[in-house]
Amino acid sequence: MRGVRESPRLALQLMITGAHLLQEFGETKKVVEADGFTIDATLPMFSDNDKDDGVSMVLGMSRALAGMAETFPRLNPDVVFCGFDLGAHLAAAITGMHLNIPVAHIQGGEVSGTIDEVLRHACTKFAHLHFVATKQSYERVIRLGENPDHVFLVGSPSLDTIKNISYPERHEMCDLFDLDQEKKLIIFLQHPVTTEVENIEKDIGESIQALECIKETYNPNIVAIYSNHDAGGRRIISALKRAGIQISPHIVYEDFLRLLNIADVLVGNSSTGIHEAPSFGLPTVNIGSRQQHRERGCNVIDVKNNADAIYSSIEKSLEDEDFIRTIKQGKNPYDNGDTAAQVIEILEKVKLPEVQKVISY
Repeated sequence: MRGVRESPRLALQLMITGAHLLQEFGETKKVVEADGFTIDATLPMFSDNDKDDGVSMVLGMSRALAGMAETFPRLNPDVVFCGFDLGAHLAAAITGMHLNIPVAHIQGGEVSGTIDEVLRHACTKFAHLHFVATKQSYERVIRLGENPDHVFLVGSPSLDTIKNISYPERHEMCDLFDLDQEKKLIIFLQHPVTTEVENIEKDIGESIQALECIKETYNPNIVAIYSNHDAGGRRIISALKRAGIQISPHIVYEDFLRLLNIADVLVGNSSTGIHEAPSFGLPTVNIGSRQQHRERGCNVIDVKNNADAIYSSIEKSLEDEDFIRTIKQGKNPYDNGDTAAQVIEILEKVKLPEVQKVISY
């Protein structure tokens, strides 16, 4: 976004939607405004009173489609730029295609689990320009029938931020988040698996049991962050609150990265363990199926939703010096240089493809 804003050939129009508008989840629209960005349109998809189920996700996407159909003609963009694997991103891609506006999609072609997998590949089929993070993703998007001339290997944009922010001393971060600098730091971030929604209470219970046992053994700092807004997310948040685990609705992304920099292990099923954690040499205990089949660095330990297995893997991450040393020397498979600069250069120079798409084989 900053790169587009600074480019002499590009102009930024910004729509904010989804959980960014929910007070319950930190109303992170304020973070965007605090960073100095002008918001050209806001589109409420959800409310704090929505049910914690798949129906609410579908209704939210329907509101996004209707709102974007009304808003895009007013904004009149040359390109609709959408990201990753959320319902709002698919709504943006669908709307752009139907309004004959070329669509750019970033970080497609990746394999994971839950509903994200399907949303991501669906975005690919509605998109015209593809900015992918890895060689495997590049090849996968082409196998989905996309024109190789319009697929660009640029890496993951989240890694740009890692490389371009300052990192205070450990004691400063501990003071900021009221942590004991003499203790180990565990960051916990677990999201629902929408295709296994019936198991959510059991699964988060296993994780909490493991954290409680680790607390008894090592007495570490534990910083938990709210689950996302997918079906079951509120049940995870409620379970953490009942367990008395310190939990934050939202941590500003730069500060979250600074916490990763001083953390000893990341626990849960967030893509953070896959994308960002390798850049910090941070052990990651990846629980369950949400990130299944993703390309990963040597920092990841995959475990089932089982308290004993989770506990053992956290203990390994805290104690196994050989494992920790190997991780520190590992590489991030999603790092392909300065992602934003590559994307901006391509957008400045590319001849936009025809809106009408055909499969390329």
